[in-house]
Amino acid sequence: MKRKIILAVVVIVVVAGSIAAWKYFEKSTNYATKDPDITITSKELVEDFNRDTAKAGVRFRDKIVRVTGIVKNLDSSAVVLGEADNTSDVVIGLDERNLNGASTMKVGEPATLQGKFSGYNKSSGNPDDLISSLGGITINIDYAGVVNKK
Repeated sequence: MKRKIILAVVVIVVVAGSIAAWKYFEKSTNYATKDPDITITSKELVEDFNRDTAKAGVRFRDKIVRVTGIVKNLDSSAVVLGEADNTSDVVIGLDERNLNGASTMKVGEPATLQGKFSGYNKSSGNPDDLISSLGGITINIDYAGVVNKK
């Protein structure tokens, strides 16, 4: 009887450990290589959120978005697309597998990136809040990469 209990515990531990190891080493989705759910310009994306943030939030939720726009700013892990005269931006966080694509971009030039929509922040209009005082809306797309058109 004691042997059966010990054997059952060992089997449970081995199965649980195998599942945990499989999940740990499983590769996450590379959204930059998938077919996009929505293809849009950064200007249209910002306009959608400025028009009706709730409706746009539902439209883009859990979607793979391919967005084209002018590069306003970039660093080693993120790209900001938008228009120079607009305080609203599309901030695209690059997936570590796709960081090399950022080296091909330049500020002021068009770029097409693709990733998963992850949310937005809209300024509250509170003058005491530094970020809010900048105005506009920030739309976030993460796990992204540069799309090479062929």
